Amino acid sequence: MKLKNVFALNVLAATLAACGGGDVNLNPSVTPASSAAAASSTPVTPSSSSVASSSSSSVAAVACATYTQAGQTFQGALSGNNCSYPAAFASNSKQITVNLTIPELPNGGVHVFEGSIFIGEDVDNNAAVGGKRIPQNGEGATLTIAAGAKIAFQNGTDYLRIARGSRIVADGTKAKPIIFSAVKDLVQNTATVADRGLWGGLQINGNGLTNKCTDAQRAATSNNVHSCHVLSEGLPGTYGGNNNTESSGSLKYVVVKHAGYKVVEGNELNAVNFNAVGSGTVVDHVQSYAAQDDAFEWFGGAVNAKHIVAVATSDDSFDFTEGYVGHIQYALSVAPAGVGGNHCVEADNAGTDRPDNIKPLTKVRISNLTCVSNNVTRNTGTVISPDGDSIGLLIREGFFIELYNSIVTSNDVGMASKSLFIFHDTEGPETIKAATDGWSVAKSNLFAGTGGTAQTRVNAANAGFTTAAWLANATNTNNVVVSATNQLPVSVLKNLATNDKAYLTLPTLTDATSAAINIALFDVSKLADLVQPNVNTAPVAGTSAFFANPTHLGAASETNDWVAGWTVGL
Repeated sequence: MKLKNVFALNVLAATLAACGGGDVNLNPSVTPASSAAAASSTPVTPSSSSVASSSSSSVAAVACATYTQAGQTFQGALSGNNCSYPAAFASNSKQITVNLTIPELPNGGVHVFEGSIFIGEDVDNNAAVGGKRIPQNGEGATLTIAAGAKIAFQNGTDYLRIARGSRIVADGTKAKPIIFSAVKDLVQNTATVADRGLWGGLQINGNGLTNKCTDAQRAATSNNVHSCHVLSEGLPGTYGGNNNTESSGSLKYVVVKHAGYKVVEGNELNAVNFNAVGSGTVVDHVQSYAAQDDAFEWFGGAVNAKHIVAVATSDDSFDFTEGYVGHIQYALSVAPAGVGGNHCVEADNAGTDRPDNIKPLTKVRISNLTCVSNNVTRNTGTVISPDGDSIGLLIREGFFIELYNSIVTSNDVGMASKSLFIFHDTEGPETIKAATDGWSVAKSNLFAGTGGTAQTRVNAANAGFTTAAWLANATNTNNVVVSATNQLPVSVLKNLATNDKAYLTLPTLTDATSAAINIALFDVSKLADLVQPNVNTAPVAGTSAFFANPTHLGAASETNDWVAGWTVGL
């Protein structure tokens, strides 16, 4: 039997004795059920790794993550309740190309990484031209994370990246969510809502469609499956291809805290990045908390999402671009009082300085969205954001939207707000033309706030368009806009008057005069699902494989409180 070196990674040793649950949660109903004992407040000081035989760390071999690659076995070092992993185990200069499993540690222990975790081989343009096969649909490595596992990163620049063709299987449960965060949060237990951007975030790169590649680049070559290679944000990584149904794994009951890192302006890591990720990937019950840039961003691809939560996001809660087509149901965005942030939804097709009608086009069907803005202006508030004012939805750059059964409002006094729904023609007339042609649709929605709706740029070809008139036309049925101060605040979310993080839709809605607000729900399960390239049309009747027939307006209600028990910060 060939002997192998075992790297027993003895870092962060004496200081990682205990782990806490991180941020204080002011609402007991959403405290994670797996929260552990209070953490040590002693700062963590990295140290160098050491080399030992496989017999010298038998406990670590059982408790900490381990893998064998290129004839060497690497494993974490157990110290107290925690496992530590220096750059020799994982970093941005080392791709893990074999399967890796990260277990749950007993007693609330934390897996502490000094470097990034890069799973799978990133086959870039040069390698692909040379004949290196671009991994497809699970041909690469798989990262499996056990329910209840807690993973903390030491540095702001470090993040978790899944390469094209590789997978992440992070299946937590309501009682044992998987938590990604920073050492300051999970180990030192000192992070607050103001600590945004303590580490990079989660980035998944796929082989799906993106309009940053041409049809010719998406076609197979003489020696590879395609030649689409788009550089991701963060450190150079590659995404894009021709398979919108690919599976990059699953995220279930996952909480991503204090993430997001701005490399330079226009190159930012978000809490959760989906780069051309296919619809075979499962995203269900995932939260971002206190993200530095966006909470969730979709760059092309077709991965759908259900039961997603964004709280205290510095920029946009949900951002779509680059030819993404997909479906979102039960989505919650909350901007706590005084905490700066920008849009609940920001949506583009092509981005600045690219034609708005570039294909594949971007279209999202959203049902049961609740956006709670807070009226905070850019660079003001108790937690400052440089990214913009607290706004509802911004539709621009040739993006098409279908919005159903949703609530957009404010938690400020009297529901004072910025604009709640904005259309904005950018390089051309495509954004608003799609609305007037019926490709974009809004039905059974409530917009409640003094900012009402707006149209901030209207191309001459769309002269006379207003968002308010569009919401009230014959196609867009059962929309209600309440912006008059004598009708505000609206009674819509349980305890909103006393709880700025309220999110449960009340069974009966009324305005400030006690007049009833009646909004008939729209059955989105009776629409045919969206598929590229057929997105520049009105919705088509059919049967959805994704949407459920909603029983309430907005993201959650007292009879469907899927948020409680695993999320934080609410």
